[in-house]
Amino acid sequence: MRRGLLMLGLGLAACAPQPQAPAPGPPLLIEGGVVVGRTVRAAGLTLALPGPPQAVARNGPTLLVAYPFQLLIYQDGFLRESLPLPGVPSFVRARPLPLVGLPDRLFAPGLGTLPYRAKDALRTTLGVYWLGEEGVYLERRLLRQGRFSFLAASESYVYAFGAEGWRLPDGLRIPLPGPVRAAVVLDELYVLGPEGLYRLSLEGLRLGFLPGGFEGLESDGDYLYTLQEGRLLVLRRDLSLETP
Repeated sequence: MRRGLLMLGLGLAACAPQPQAPAPGPPLLIEGGVVVGRTVRAAGLTLALPGPPQAVARNGPTLLVAYPFQLLIYQDGFLRESLPLPGVPSFVRARPLPLVGLPDRLFAPGLGTLPYRAKDALRTTLGVYWLGEEGVYLERRLLRQGRFSFLAASESYVYAFGAEGWRLPDGLRIPLPGPVRAAVVLDELYVLGPEGLYRLSLEGLRLGFLPGGFEGLESDGDYLYTLQEGRLLVLRRDLSLETP
């Protein structure tokens, strides 16, 4: 009798709804590919992370993976360093140099925390450029007043984007084709807007346009990477599609 009850209980348990693993969130775009859940799939790199990251960025062989209170640095697919973070990351930058944004400060591997409450920031060989309420700063020096949303940089220039664009350090005003959501600076300027992807000269002259609804923009210097309806697209620098 007891054996029969036990078998009946096991049968009912088998019929009961089983807990499901949480579905992975939308893909996170990185240089060369995407991160879906805890899986990195990118050009030259396939990697399983400890868990879905809060923020992630890639620069060639270096991958920065940020979690609440922890930063993992991978090199060529292997964990090189695990660093404590003094908070929950809001963004992470791998180019030009590693930098993590936190709600009330910045964290730079090798330097420690920096007391800048930044909406966005870039660490360069000249120092840390960051966006505050008043405008664009280089360390503690205000370079340009205004309301800006994000920064993009090459080895020579830093661009600040808002209702208008500015190039630093020369202070050149850049005409924009409309609202800019993301940008990449190579030997030309690529800006992503609601209507599509624009190819501009470094001074803002329009050179090309690819219409479409795209999300995010990254580059490894040879190709551009973006998402369309969650699918990775690889583009040549003339905005033509790179076929697999």
